[in-house]
Amino acid sequence: MRQVLIIVLTVLGMGVGYRAEARQFYQLGGLAGNLWSESGTLSFIDVAKVPGAIRPFSAESGENLIASMGERNGDITSLVSIYTLPANWLEERVLVVDGDSNTAFVHPPRINFFRGPGFFYTTPMFFDLGAPFPIEGVRFATRADHPGHKIRQFRLSINDGREESKNEKGNLIWTLVHEEQDNLSPVVELDIEPRIARHVYLHPLEVGETWEVAEFEVYGQGFVPQASFLSDPIDLGRASSLGRIWWSGQLDPEAKIVIQSRSGSDDQPEIYWRKTGVGGEEVPFGANGQPMSRKNYEAMPKNVRGGITQDLENWSVWHTYEYVDGLAGIQIRSPSPRQYVQLHIDFFSARLEGGQIDSLFFEFSQPPVVSEAIGEIYPPFVESADPVRFTYAVRTRLEEEQSGFNVLEVRTPARLEAIHEVRIDREVVDFTPSFDPADPHQFAVQFDRIDQDQTLLEVDFDARVFNYGTTFNGAVSDADSDEVPQSVMPGDAINELLSDDLSVRTPLKDSLLSAVQVVPNPFSPNGDGVNDQVQFSYTLLRLTDVVPLETEIYTLAGDRVRTLGTGEGGSALYQTAWDGRDDQGELVDPGLYIYRVVVEAGSGREERLGSIALAY
Repeated sequence: MRQVLIIVLTVLGMGVGYRAEARQFYQLGGLAGNLWSESGTLSFIDVAKVPGAIRPFSAESGENLIASMGERNGDITSLVSIYTLPANWLEERVLVVDGDSNTAFVHPPRINFFRGPGFFYTTPMFFDLGAPFPIEGVRFATRADHPGHKIRQFRLSINDGREESKNEKGNLIWTLVHEEQDNLSPVVELDIEPRIARHVYLHPLEVGETWEVAEFEVYGQGFVPQASFLSDPIDLGRASSLGRIWWSGQLDPEAKIVIQSRSGSDDQPEIYWRKTGVGGEEVPFGANGQPMSRKNYEAMPKNVRGGITQDLENWSVWHTYEYVDGLAGIQIRSPSPRQYVQLHIDFFSARLEGGQIDSLFFEFSQPPVVSEAIGEIYPPFVESADPVRFTYAVRTRLEEEQSGFNVLEVRTPARLEAIHEVRIDREVVDFTPSFDPADPHQFAVQFDRIDQDQTLLEVDFDARVFNYGTTFNGAVSDADSDEVPQSVMPGDAINELLSDDLSVRTPLKDSLLSAVQVVPNPFSPNGDGVNDQVQFSYTLLRLTDVVPLETEIYTLAGDRVRTLGTGEGGSALYQTAWDGRDDQGELVDPGLYIYRVVVEAGSGREERLGSIALAY
């Protein structure tokens, strides 16, 4: 397998150059990257339709899927091990799929002497399309000069190829889609309600007449429902810090693409088990006492193969990214420094709606700035939406070749409000903060370089947490180089702290919508610049996704005068202002008004009501 490591980011069209000794790039796909087909295992993936890209197999309107089944490793003999087929069918099978309507498989009457007069043998026909397609039509016919050889009676059945559509013996469970008792046409064209099929089964019912099939054709339109790419373990050469991952492609609204990564310290992420024959015992090594490899496992007889489990000692679990996450780039969530990376891409299609990955990149640095960065946050349990003073503690392990770091970055869904103090080995030090109140979900602090093993770094800051299990992701980096930041992993950074984690928990029984603060109340929108607007402040809590949200103003009689905002929101602090005008832009009369804040979630609707006094 060729390996492409890209050193300068300008090849990505981003117009930014990087020094080669620090940041490196690995590319899959595109015109310059590693070939998908040589970099891993493809399942129902098309690498030919769009050069450099991968996408699920798809059928175009009017395309005969039988003609292309060989390109997908489908054929008419794949089920021979399951079903016993007549020898002449296997010898003459090519005549049914050779694309020549002047050749045919001819089946004369064959008397079944074991059953007696009036009973005949028949020849079933099985076709493997090579992938599960949404099919909508089947056509088969006699040769033009032999119209009398039509099949009078037959059944047509399908199977989608899933393991769930097999019985306990591994045989396919067939679904009947058409049964014909008296066909009088030499050309049979069947319209089928679109459904997923990989295997097609034509079962002629013998009536003592010669019949033939010149060509068998299957038509469909749309994508296979699920396809995947699994890369081989990617060897980076040595332990490396993992940076961002990103990709380009396209995705239809009803389809979905999920990308996963995992990292490891060796080239075998799975453990392969061998049955010893002693009860149900399985061992992870061969008869020679050596650990089992994938090659050894596949070379064993099937009855000796045991299970396959993930090696969680040397490899991480899979970490998942949605398609939109990586369009602008996202930090790899798999732990580092690690030498090996593996990628997994799943495509989920909805018939005519699918997706495509054109190319995929990730960045890494070697050697990493530190061998390990272990962190924890305190306190680990807080009240929802309350401002809290947190301590973020990081202890790092450095080796001789590593120059250390002088920057800590923190990203979180919580709302960050202020940075107070930085300590190195419990001594307060000067620091330079980087914090934008317009983006209160990340900050960075720079300080004197930490280049000693087991040095303790602590940062105190204020933040509000809205969701249970909110994570504070950290990374250490060297501001004087272009090395990829090294992610902070949860663990025991300080013995006396009991959190050992980078996530913070909140009560699970809070309301979704906090009380609404109204300031000033009363207010006077008379244009003098003092109290001309009233501001509503409230917090959404415990939401794992965005939900419908609206704020409205009513008269005491219940008439709506102003809609201040309708949209969607997630767990966060919200502020909305009212200038005393109605939806037509006219100032309303002085008096009392009612505000209404409503949030719609899966657990139900919550609303807050209150009064506002307006005076001139």
